[in-house]
Amino acid sequence: MKIADMHCDTIEQIWYSRLRGEPLCLSDTEGSSRELHIDLKKLVKGDYTLQNFAMFVNLSCPKDFDGRKESITEKWSLEEKEHFLDPWYQLQEMIKVYHEEIALNRDRIGEVRTWADYEKNQAEGRLSAVLTVEEGAVLQGDISRLPRLYDEGVRMMTLTWNYYNELGCPNEPLEGYKEDYTKYFAFVPRNDNGLTPKGFEALECMESLGIIPDVSHLSDAGFYDVARTVKGPFVASHSNARALAGCNRNLTDDMIRTIAEHGGVIGLNFCPAFLDPQDREDKCRCTCEILARHARHIMNVGGREVIGLGTDFDGIGHENLEMQDASGMQMLPEYLLAHGFSLDETEAILSKNVLRLYKEALS
Repeated sequence: MKIADMHCDTIEQIWYSRLRGEPLCLSDTEGSSRELHIDLKKLVKGDYTLQNFAMFVNLSCPKDFDGRKESITEKWSLEEKEHFLDPWYQLQEMIKVYHEEIALNRDRIGEVRTWADYEKNQAEGRLSAVLTVEEGAVLQGDISRLPRLYDEGVRMMTLTWNYYNELGCPNEPLEGYKEDYTKYFAFVPRNDNGLTPKGFEALECMESLGIIPDVSHLSDAGFYDVARTVKGPFVASHSNARALAGCNRNLTDDMIRTIAEHGGVIGLNFCPAFLDPQDREDKCRCTCEILARHARHIMNVGGREVIGLGTDFDGIGHENLEMQDASGMQMLPEYLLAHGFSLDETEAILSKNVLRLYKEALS
């Protein structure tokens, strides 16, 4: 059954590997020292039709970043941004990697900028790739950069990641959750930290260009700023149901209904810590059963057309995943069909809702 996935961080990992001097490639990473969740061999085995490739920019990379994650501080602020690697530079380097990898494998995968591109890839028997951005701080408050990103092929962008930036604010987990992990699933939102004036300006420009706004990582207040502002669809490319796992990265029932009303899609995130509330992070799991539970809840709240996939592969670890990588994705439809989901519902979750969104938004 065909798979369309709205979020992975694979290109970031390939860029990091180049910086380390041990380059990975999109074609096949089997047997490498840092094997990826996603490569073309795995996508074909998993029966994918489309993969969004997010250019994830980590603002806390030091200026001398060498591709090793252990050198990332996880501390960043607008006031100290001059101490860190320029986010626009990071983005442009990753976009180069993306285009290079697509070109090297053009016989197996093609870029999608319009719906016609997807149809052409289908006719030629190729996978499809969509370029997205995860971290609105790449603009550095310069809205004139958005048309350039559109021209480079970007068709979706989050306003934030986990840091405050020039556009808005993320949701932050409760203080002390690392010492008492039950606090992680007892998230209480603030309602005074939404989009900035630049954020509203960026949102208006994105919608006029045809860059789909992505509210994953955005604060609750920012979510409703987006919902009140945009006329067309927006997405939460990799988020789950807060009613089932009450962390800051997930969506309330009202948010689910709001995305549905806009014709948007929510991508199920495979990160165990966004799925399975436990008293320790290492106990959290991602299984077909737990994913099905979130899918059923989201469908019950927002309708069949609002739910899709946003695995977050290569942005999450390998631990506690029933599906270890993209090659095992057919486990999910097999489970859904055996546990009360109809064929129509299963196909909607696996690909049809995301493809419907792109047919409308990328026409």
